[in-house]
Amino acid sequence: MIQQPEYPIKMIAIDLDDTLIRDDTTVSDYTKDTIRRAQQKGIHIMIATGRMYATASPYGRMLGLGDIPMMLFGGGLIQTLESKKILYSHPIPQEDAAQLLSLAKEKGWMMQSYIDDVLRVAEYNHWVADYERITHSHAVVCGDDFYTPCGAPDKLLSCDEHEVLLQRAKEIEEAMPGRFDIMCSKPTFLEITPKGISKGVCLKRLCDIYGISLQNVMSFGNGMNDLSMLKAAGFGVAVANAVPEVRKQVPYVTASNNEDGVARAIEKFIL
Repeated sequence: MIQQPEYPIKMIAIDLDDTLIRDDTTVSDYTKDTIRRAQQKGIHIMIATGRMYATASPYGRMLGLGDIPMMLFGGGLIQTLESKKILYSHPIPQEDAAQLLSLAKEKGWMMQSYIDDVLRVAEYNHWVADYERITHSHAVVCGDDFYTPCGAPDKLLSCDEHEVLLQRAKEIEEAMPGRFDIMCSKPTFLEITPKGISKGVCLKRLCDIYGISLQNVMSFGNGMNDLSMLKAAGFGVAVANAVPEVRKQVPYVTASNNEDGVARAIEKFIL
């Protein structure tokens, strides 16, 4: 494994769930202080998450870094924390979403949509309750109206047991080939985004906006939805609790999310 970034680090991109955030949904004072110290050295800090603005922004504010950019919905939206300025947006086309939600209704699949930063569901169940608990979000129950989207969703998400979701992904791709990128961000979360949207692609777009080369980026993640970003950055770092497929493909593995892995790596390589 590489023990040192090859190029100077000018930007740090950090995933939230299971990477920056500990299992008890907190971030330690040590981690917050370490990230602030990196920013004080002139390094751009950005959040890179599958979350929506409403559930990502509290963690951004907790870090106390000002109007930093946040990559949301796994790369479908870049929005600044304080000014809420949208730097980039690529939602799922409304007609594609309507077709997929119609299929979900026919098959009885649990599905969530994210339109205008509002989490919508057809009905409230234990999957929705669990999602709200993990993300501190609030779902709006829409009944049958849910299946006729009122706009272009930034993302769709389906919850179920892992093996069920893997089969569901195959069925979606068979029914609507080439329309979506589909992957599990957690064993029970199936993320559905527009084709070609990923954290890696979005990281390049953000680097172009800020005039920074990808080789000057350090990125942190844990899941398969982070892998494109970890591989795109000049120095990708996985936390120790990352899935094995991710740990095998990055230059460096730090401590776990519960052991301040992000802060430890920043302190080791930057401060």
